[in-house]
Amino acid sequence: MCAVAEDRHWDIVIVGAGMAGLATAIWARRLGLEPLVLEAAPRPGGQLNQIRGRIFDYPGLDLPSGEALTERLMRQAAEAGARVDLGRTVRAVSAAERTCLTSEGPVTGRALVIATGLRARRLGVEGERALYEGNWVRRPSHDLPWFRGRRVAVIGGGDRALENAGLLLPVAREVHLLSRGPLRARTDLSAPVLANDRLVHHERARVGRFDVRPDGVTVEVHQADRVWPLEVDAVCIYIGNEPNSQLVAGQVELDPEGYIVTDRFGQTSVPGVFAAGDVCTPPAYQSLANAAGQAMVVAKRIALSL
Repeated sequence: MCAVAEDRHWDIVIVGAGMAGLATAIWARRLGLEPLVLEAAPRPGGQLNQIRGRIFDYPGLDLPSGEALTERLMRQAAEAGARVDLGRTVRAVSAAERTCLTSEGPVTGRALVIATGLRARRLGVEGERALYEGNWVRRPSHDLPWFRGRRVAVIGGGDRALENAGLLLPVAREVHLLSRGPLRARTDLSAPVLANDRLVHHERARVGRFDVRPDGVTVEVHQADRVWPLEVDAVCIYIGNEPNSQLVAGQVELDPEGYIVTDRFGQTSVPGVFAAGDVCTPPAYQSLANAAGQAMVVAKRIALSL
């Protein structure tokens, strides 16, 4: 399923192998269409890979993790005969021509579906690039044993920040929670975390810069009228996400936050170009159930219009 696609036209070219992209491909095959899914990452799933606990936001679906859901989606896609190319980067898109320029050549579809999801928002401060390049930004949901005995800064005040701070508390030596203002997380997440003696909450604190060394990181913290250094061994950043709409920016209509604007059928401002999932959904309405429903609507709309 990772081989290079033939130089041919497909009914639907789908960019992204997360929930929305794979569900679109599955529905497309059910409707008798030939879809091709292009995924830059070496494994499918997108943000599903960040869900380490049970699936809660898809009624009737009881699975232990996002990885388990991805495996089921890939199995269904394979059984349906959908083509999924992993590790195939889309470098550019021509929305008008419904063509993707990939690392192995151009691919054109009778319809194009953008299902590229979200990316983590960056702080935009000095030293942040070196922080990522040095692998000092870690995810407890992926690397929890690595955090044992270490000092960790968790940046953010929402649900994901508090959830991951809670994961760290049993293993980390110190957990410092930095939030720009009052916490936005649900009380059931924040209360037990804040009650733990290993956690220090620095409220109304912002990061001025990161100084990265071979043996650790110094976080320059700005808090009220004081600037002070926080020495840590790892940083976890949870300040929200941004839509991965850059491939079609300037070609299809985007809203002020960068989300792709669609009609009720997932059609963008360019005929034949559709979007599904988080890349076109405001944060308050993002969910697995919504992504799957949008995928069905998009696939059916394309089937009816081709």
